[in-house]
Amino acid sequence: MEKIYNKWGLGMIMLLIFLLSACSSRFQNETIIISAGNETMEQEQHDLNPVQVKKIYRLPDDNIDKGYWWGWTSSNSIVGTFKKAGFPDQTLLKQIVYPYEQSKILSEVKMDNTQMMLSPNGSQIADMGITRTAATLELFSLKDKRKTEVDTFSMKSEKYFQNMSWSDNSQFISYLILDTAAAKGSILRIYDTSSNSAQSYTLNDFNNGDTLLEVKVSNDVQSALVKLYDSTGKATIVLGRLADGNFESKYRRQIADHQMVWIGNDQFAFLGRDGSLYEYDQRNGELSIVLERVAAFEFSPDKRFIAYKRQDEDIVYVGKMQGRNVLYNEPVYHGILPLNMKWSPDNTSLFLQGPKIYANPNFEPNDDSVEEPAFIIEFE
Repeated sequence: MEKIYNKWGLGMIMLLIFLLSACSSRFQNETIIISAGNETMEQEQHDLNPVQVKKIYRLPDDNIDKGYWWGWTSSNSIVGTFKKAGFPDQTLLKQIVYPYEQSKILSEVKMDNTQMMLSPNGSQIADMGITRTAATLELFSLKDKRKTEVDTFSMKSEKYFQNMSWSDNSQFISYLILDTAAAKGSILRIYDTSSNSAQSYTLNDFNNGDTLLEVKVSNDVQSALVKLYDSTGKATIVLGRLADGNFESKYRRQIADHQMVWIGNDQFAFLGRDGSLYEYDQRNGELSIVLERVAAFEFSPDKRFIAYKRQDEDIVYVGKMQGRNVLYNEPVYHGILPLNMKWSPDNTSLFLQGPKIYANPNFEPNDDSVEEPAFIIEFE
């Protein structure tokens, strides 16, 4: 009988130890799950509504007549060029700052208004001065209002200048010098503002039927994008590597007639003919769809946000980028076709300019009589 009680007592002790152990383990697991759940919830709440409109400013109408706002010089200042009243051959450089009520004239610039390009960091304006025998790259400093000639090349024979653009890091200026007599004689020229030197690359991989239009170089100057019309008249984008003084084509695709944007040194985005916004990665040749039914788009300087308009809609959306996905698309403005969209350097404001869609449903971009109001949308 005593042995039976001993066995029973031993069994009860072992059962009690097992239950206590199980409870302890269960409580620890629940603590981990709750902790993880709270972190996920906090992250979701942080990401929910990444942008919220705080205030919308309409720029004075007299500042957008016969002119164009080039972009931001700081987080609360934009600049643009405008024709001087009564003097159509003279150009005024204007600036408007927060609270965006009245612009002021910075300078009268003797530069070609159609060729001028503001650097992404808002510090300099590039322009190309052209004569019958030479072309000269000029830089205008917004800080000291001085113009400097930095690069000159011959324009003799059948050559002519075509397009100019800044790299996203504001270090390099790229432009095309095309040869009408022989396509193989065309070159891509890149000026480095840090070293004050220029490098030329021959464009051997293009056909005589190709009409080269635009070029944009990557921040590491290892690759460049060239936009052209092919022999059938369709817009095409060509990715090329820059090596040993040559542009070597690596990828070619027909696109919609819109902008091309570097996402990094190896990835770029463009609008396809089907209205999809694509991203191409040259490291693995992967082509991905970012958005569908897109009519216009603009990435923030750090590529973390995107502003865009969908086809057949009069709404400008803003979304947050996560990889190749766009999260939490928020409508921020209704009623205009945003032909000009630019993010502030700190991503806190978005400049919009374009015709009122509802006022003129038959709008054509070349119609100079159409009003194009400009707005600055400030976010929380």
